[in-house]
Amino acid sequence: MKKWRKALAVVLGTAMVIGCLGGCGNSAGTSTKETKGSGAALDNESTTGGENTSAEPKELTLPLCEEKQELSVWLVYNGTEVSDLNEIKGVQKMEEMTNVHINWIPVGQQEYTEKFGLILTSGDYPDIMAYFAYPGGTEKGIEDGVLIDMDEYIRGYMPNYMNLLAQNEDARKQATSDTGKLNSLKVILGTDLTAEGEGLYQGLAYRKDLLDDMGLEVPTSVEGWHEVLLKCKENGMDAPFSIGKSGSSEISWAWGVQSQGMGKYLQLDGSKVIFGPALDGFGQYLDTMRQWYSEGLIDPNFTSGAMIDNWQFSTLEEDNTMLMSSLSGFSGYNTFRQGFINNEKAYLQPILTPVLEEGDTPIKWERNIVAKENIFVTTACKDPVLAAKWLDFQYSQEGSYLNWYGIEGETYELGGDDNTPQYTDFVIKNPDGLTADSVLQRYALNNKSWLGKHNFSAGLKLTTALSGDGSNVQQDAVDLWSAPTVNIALPDALTLTDSEGKKANTTLTALTTLVEEHMVNYILGKDNTSQEDFVKTLYDYGLQEVLDIYQAAYERYLER
Repeated sequence: MKKWRKALAVVLGTAMVIGCLGGCGNSAGTSTKETKGSGAALDNESTTGGENTSAEPKELTLPLCEEKQELSVWLVYNGTEVSDLNEIKGVQKMEEMTNVHINWIPVGQQEYTEKFGLILTSGDYPDIMAYFAYPGGTEKGIEDGVLIDMDEYIRGYMPNYMNLLAQNEDARKQATSDTGKLNSLKVILGTDLTAEGEGLYQGLAYRKDLLDDMGLEVPTSVEGWHEVLLKCKENGMDAPFSIGKSGSSEISWAWGVQSQGMGKYLQLDGSKVIFGPALDGFGQYLDTMRQWYSEGLIDPNFTSGAMIDNWQFSTLEEDNTMLMSSLSGFSGYNTFRQGFINNEKAYLQPILTPVLEEGDTPIKWERNIVAKENIFVTTACKDPVLAAKWLDFQYSQEGSYLNWYGIEGETYELGGDDNTPQYTDFVIKNPDGLTADSVLQRYALNNKSWLGKHNFSAGLKLTTALSGDGSNVQQDAVDLWSAPTVNIALPDALTLTDSEGKKANTTLTALTTLVEEHMVNYILGKDNTSQEDFVKTLYDYGLQEVLDIYQAAYERYLER
């Protein structure tokens, strides 16, 4: 998933906006109050750092402290336009509003895991660290004396963050531990005015230009697509259907199974955790793919990787593929416009996953992640109350607008039907000839990072504004793929105990390897194992114990 999210950012032309998309704030008014003082406006006011309080904060007061204070913040940042993050106009305004100076420690996407390991080894921690998972989990980091348990600080000093969790039940559950605690902060996704998931940015698409030239209607059933692919083969296409290198495709959803391997093939049937490859529908999907492969309808080189697996676009270039898995950023003419192919006619049109029988209800596999990467305060922080307040500002409407849009009156103005930020010509048609990306790197921290809210409205608005005609084919794709109401995905935020994790992870790794080898060999006709016998093998490998573990974890999740 992370690789695809990064890929989409490249396609959209603005980094970290994909995957397309991200997090939000209050629906009206302001969430901070300009006052002189250092309190958090608590029911039971406390002014000493680290003091426990059970009172819920009503609002965050600004500035956060009378005398300027400093915090150190380690975060993933991929910008190239500024040498010091304090050169960013939005960051400067943030310091002015909060009276807190930040000593930034930016690390690149490709190096943050290694550098985090070095920090743990050294024991020299910054006050705040963002976007990583502590080895063994957050509670392990607290036990190790590296991380502060943030529960009392979040509940006592972070009204904007708590408001976001209150807006969205999925966000609240995903940010809460099985014991009911808010041990760490999460990056919260949403729009300017909501907290919500980003939707699906991957799904099926077809070559609209080629189908139109053939004079054919768009099928809605699996058999309908079979007939179209046969005609494509008759017309000389070498690879009418492109599937993943393990034999996967979203078309498997027609049989009620997820074949792409996300979530290690675990999924839901109502409130029951099941393993997709152990279902009859999985065998039926493989039977269909095996037949289509024997008919020459599937890319004969699928095992070496397709467009999603390794960004291989030759079959698009040569008009050899009709149906494929795609990212939303590839929609329309974007593969040509972004320079991936020279075929200016190639138009990728997203479609809903076909059904087995006309009239069947389409399904989807969508995690609906709203609370995602972690943000921690470490034990090196001498004033965790100040850290909590400063972090809470990042989740406020003001903080979000600074981090994503920059400065009102320069890079954005409030407007539109909902009175939210709209980019100015200084961004879209910069008088100095700068690209929108270059301008925003100078004004908005989260143009190349995520801190606090991941406001995906900013990226969507930018793409629409740059289109020239008000269109946004990427978002149209996300909306279409996200439309089905039946979702078979298991929530992403389940927590396993140490003993559960050791048992389940080892077995799931073996099961995943077994499944993917079977998928490929069965489709190629090299493996004739029946679905019944294959399922028996899965259980022999220990599948039942894995299902029991995840069922228990899912039930704990529901009780949060």
